[in-house]
Amino acid sequence: MNNIHLPAQQDRAVVNLRKIDLNLLVMFEALVEERSVAKAAARLNLTSSAVSHALRRLREQFNDPLMLRTAEGMVPTPEAVRLATRFRKAFSEIENAIGVAGAFDPGTARRTFLLRVSDYVGVLLLPRLCTELCSVAPGISLSVQSFEMRQPSDRVEYEGVEIRLSVSRGHSVLSASRRILDDRWMVLMRKGHPAASTPLTLEKYLELGHLKVSGVGSNILDELLAERGLARRVMVQVPTWQGMVPVIESTDLIAAMPAHWMDSVLSGSNCVAFPMPLPELALSIDAVWHPRNDHDPGHKWFRELIHRIFQDAHRKSHVQD
Repeated sequence: MNNIHLPAQQDRAVVNLRKIDLNLLVMFEALVEERSVAKAAARLNLTSSAVSHALRRLREQFNDPLMLRTAEGMVPTPEAVRLATRFRKAFSEIENAIGVAGAFDPGTARRTFLLRVSDYVGVLLLPRLCTELCSVAPGISLSVQSFEMRQPSDRVEYEGVEIRLSVSRGHSVLSASRRILDDRWMVLMRKGHPAASTPLTLEKYLELGHLKVSGVGSNILDELLAERGLARRVMVQVPTWQGMVPVIESTDLIAAMPAHWMDSVLSGSNCVAFPMPLPELALSIDAVWHPRNDHDPGHKWFRELIHRIFQDAHRKSHVQD
């Protein structure tokens, strides 16, 4: 009988695969995503000691530290990032093969979704979303969180959807995402403002005193102006969009605002709005999610619901493109 000799590399791969506990790979993915032993343990409903033990075994298995402790928390090594990318694709194939992605009935489903939004997006989305969920999906719970003041990172919560202002000026982000609204900037000022009686040029816009809402969206405007060697005269900075209108109504300050928020702002207020004299400045909004949820039927339903709500709001807006 002839002996068959496999090449060394192939033989090692087969032996290693037989030795690997696939549960360790699930823990590994959670560690890479959560960047924390405690958070990974909570996600998997395990103890922190069990996850720490799994990390030790994974380090031995792959002969790599995999996760490094830094001042900002745990970060994956380059090898861990490479492995996680490959494992993520494999897990998706396995889930599809065994039928995890089955039917989803919103009327009977019991599930919690995390939604991370800015206050601008929240004003537009949440009243409509909550009404829809109460009507067609009473068992669905919603956990809403706001973004921190810093720009959101590339990581997305495991079960969540983030509604982000796009900072790429009209190009969708590269991760699992969908463009849900292409908006534009308007300039808000009080009725009777000295600048309200004539066309608003860029020169006049820059001469006026500005109220700036801190955050990613308004920073796009400043970045574009800086590229031209220009800057607006910011007199007041506030942390959120809420409470901004009374200041505009009672002063000669002006503010840049998304066009599709104008309905709620102008209704009953003493303000008027004009197009931003920088027509090339886009304000796009993307829904972003964890790639593992691409084919999850419940997650797909939730994303489609968000997309439809934004499209309906766009069509009903008094501010047309």
